[in-house]
Amino acid sequence: MKPKLAFLLFLLLTSCSSSKIIELGGKTSVKGAEVSQKALDVYSVLSNQAAIDKSQQDKLKVLTNPSPATMPLPNTKAKDFSNQLSPRIQAYKSLMAVYAAFALLTDSKYADKTEQAVSALQDSYNAISKLPDLPDVVKSKLPGVAKLITGSIQAKKIRAHNEILYALSQAYLSLWKADTSTWEEYIDLIYNSYADGLNTVDSKRYDAAKIAQDIKEPYKDEATIILMYRLRNRDEIMKQKNDTRKQLNDLGKALEELTLAHAEIAKEKPDLSTIISSLNRIEELLKTK
Repeated sequence: MKPKLAFLLFLLLTSCSSSKIIELGGKTSVKGAEVSQKALDVYSVLSNQAAIDKSQQDKLKVLTNPSPATMPLPNTKAKDFSNQLSPRIQAYKSLMAVYAAFALLTDSKYADKTEQAVSALQDSYNAISKLPDLPDVVKSKLPGVAKLITGSIQAKKIRAHNEILYALSQAYLSLWKADTSTWEEYIDLIYNSYADGLNTVDSKRYDAAKIAQDIKEPYKDEATIILMYRLRNRDEIMKQKNDTRKQLNDLGKALEELTLAHAEIAKEKPDLSTIISSLNRIEELLKTK
């Protein structure tokens, strides 16, 4: 191959690769916004758990009281994580704004939006750095984020953008990992205690004939009918618990894949297949089950 032809071919391949990276950079920012929305959805689910817990515990107090006719109306004070959840919700709203801004910067016609991106970055950094209960593992990552934010941001500088987004997403991923055990224990406590509590309700409280009409299973004796009803209730409660835990698990995996995509795009010679694989995996994780 003649040197001039070889050089032209090199330029063509380089241009194609660069265009593909710009395209994947834009798609990764879009996925980042979607992952941020998923986080907001999960935090909304967690925020609703206090009311669910209160309702379930109030019900148990009535069903297990030996003299419900004379008992006062129960009003259980459920554990409330709103002080932890509210600032995390605000942090992810800020992170979503970051991704919206950087998605625009993959196109040079939005070069005038760089200040918007810098402002969104600063807001997101402030939101996570000012959390009142910030774990040490997250604190250790913040100086690197702060250093990158102070640099200049230009449109279509995809590698530089993803260096910043990688550092920021790492901080959010570390926060999620640090929090996960707390959320899982919280969910387990709510649903396990309810299932266990229902199992202590005196069998005399149940109307076996009405249960038989409802479940329409071929059993005659009352003890079996009531036990089957207890089993069905337990399985439904465990399904609620497991479905909620799955949402937590899927969010964690999506954050990991998002971080991997940013890390790969930020490399001098990124592997396109690795980026595409992470984006496809995020797509699967975010699907409504």
